[in-house]
Amino acid sequence: MPFLRGRLLNGPADGQRRQYIECLLDELERFYQRVSWSGEISEASWRALKSFHRELLALLY
Repeated sequence: MPFLRGRLLNGPADGQRRQYIECLLDELERFYQRVSWSGEISEASWRALKSFHRELLALLY
């Protein structure tokens, strides 16, 4: 996650956008920890992962 955090936060971002990015990355990190501890990926986890994917792509483009 440090690479992704550095990549997204080192770009041009105003205060509100930067705060949104930090919040999204914190949520993604907590999600990753929950999924890795559970040892399995449920259908709900797949939907959440797709949601994170869409959000991150929107930030990059």
